[in-house]
Amino acid sequence: MRKNNREKIIDLTMSILDIIDRFGGAAVYSFVDQKSVYRSIQDDLTTREKIRRKISSLINSGNLEAVEEGGKKSVRLTRKGKIKLIEKSSKNNVDGKWRLISFDIPESIKTNRVNFTRGLKRFGYRAVQKSLWVSPFVESQEIGLLMDELGINEYVARFTVADTDIEQHLREIFDDVL
Repeated sequence: MRKNNREKIIDLTMSILDIIDRFGGAAVYSFVDQKSVYRSIQDDLTTREKIRRKISSLINSGNLEAVEEGGKKSVRLTRKGKIKLIEKSSKNNVDGKWRLISFDIPESIKTNRVNFTRGLKRFGYRAVQKSLWVSPFVESQEIGLLMDELGINEYVARFTVADTDIEQHLREIFDDVL
């Protein structure tokens, strides 16, 4: 099946973010030489110019940060870029534990609450109740990045549990993926 232009752009975007994440390291967001990114992605169909334009677009959208020192251009993943990378990841590793999120975000920052619930869905969480969400996926542990980005840490409680009295109900919520 041939990919349309939008799918190709998304694939290129995710490839760039993934390579920068791998080269830069997950713990410390260090800068990566742009030429290394070009070499890792460039092939017959993906020109250097396409990659350059996409990197510029990712910088403009806040997913990458760029510096230039001594004529050498480097980029690094921002917290926003890391969130995008995790959200688009198809990894669904399960370790038998549940990640629970409970929140009470004030009406005065309703936009952040709406963005947070959207993010929860993209991270693989599902609602148990209006402000109680759950996920069995290991990667969903990274939701702290989104909380930091939105500045809502004080309104959110996170739990990782191996045993709960609503285990059967949670399994029913995720019966399509477990």
